[in-house]
Amino acid sequence: MPMDKKRYPPDWKRIAAEIKEKAGWKCEFCGKQCRRPGEPFDTHRNTLTVAHMNHTPEDVRPENLKALCAPCHLGYDAKHHAETRRKHTEKRKEEQ
Repeated sequence: MPMDKKRYPPDWKRIAAEIKEKAGWKCEFCGKQCRRPGEPFDTHRNTLTVAHMNHTPEDVRPENLKALCAPCHLGYDAKHHAETRRKHTEKRKEEQ
């Protein structure tokens, strides 16, 4: 699910970089070493992202943010995304 950039603070890139740097560019769930800025792209599997543990992009408290590789981030968000899709589908049906 693409990020809604309006929900993130203007300095999100800086915040995310700090979280990744603090984690040593390793996934905080599986421990995979991910590529750092400037390193050649090989696969999205080695891309480090920043996840909101409570799924609220506006909440950028350090304790709510974790550096996760793309596969771990997708796995962590899977249930939340399924619930969001279900709610949107129900809303569209009600509006018809």
